[in-house]
Amino acid sequence: MTSPARYHGSRTVILVAWLLGSSTSLFAQSTIRLYPGVAPGSESWSIPESTVAGPFGPMLTNVSQPTLTVFRPDPGTSTGTALIVCPGGAFHFLAMEDEGVKVGQWLRALGITAFVLKYRVLQLTPEHTGRFMGEPVQQNHEETAPVFPLAVADGRSALNYVRAHAEEFGISPQRVGVIGFSAGAMLTISLVMTSPEGAEPDFVAPLYTDVNALMRPLAIPRWAPPAFIAMASDDQLGFAPLSTEVYNAWLAARRPVELHAYAQGGHGFAMRQQGLPVDTWRERFEEWLRFGGWLKRSQ
Repeated sequence: MTSPARYHGSRTVILVAWLLGSSTSLFAQSTIRLYPGVAPGSESWSIPESTVAGPFGPMLTNVSQPTLTVFRPDPGTSTGTALIVCPGGAFHFLAMEDEGVKVGQWLRALGITAFVLKYRVLQLTPEHTGRFMGEPVQQNHEETAPVFPLAVADGRSALNYVRAHAEEFGISPQRVGVIGFSAGAMLTISLVMTSPEGAEPDFVAPLYTDVNALMRPLAIPRWAPPAFIAMASDDQLGFAPLSTEVYNAWLAARRPVELHAYAQGGHGFAMRQQGLPVDTWRERFEEWLRFGGWLKRSQ
């Protein structure tokens, strides 16, 4: 296991400016750079970050400097539990608003310290971005294979950083979970699969996940943490069977797991309100967290 000391990134306060200038969710947050210099593996990257309009709202592209944006609850309401939030975006972009900032705000209201992870995605030229946004969003596993290990490394760095700085954030290093959406769910599951015993997240929540060749065989270790899985059967990307495959893999490892499969909701339901039962997945997740003791204030 790599020492957490390696990940003492510099802390700054920046404006969360990737949301197309929207005044509804922009505000200053404490933001942490995960690497003191250039992120290992992306030394030759040169295309700057930009925000584009995508199928699920504003999308951040060309991420080369991974960060954590922190949503801290009031000290009087803090449970001592932390969740690293991994937005989706097919490893081409990051849905930082609907699957990042809004999730962080919701978790903060529950007394959870949320760390929204901005992880590395593919470098895209304007032509590539325009072509991708003009087509139905699909995971291209062959195209994203080179960046996938870098994204997982960013997730590992985030987990190490949060645990190493637990006292600073008023959280317990034994109460650090990871929640991910779509590509972020793939990252979440991969963190479990690649963690040596004792270094895994304390609980995970992969939502509407895909599974690529680099995640196979889908062997969940005997020390895997409790998992909460949610998906919609009408997922237009066809991910529903993959979510159930992940559920079955947890069962095969005889590890605690809960699955919520909704008839409707499509892909990317996250924080959207659709007037459907899938809208209540957050209530089910809160119940699961409460039953697991994660919403009880740590001593």
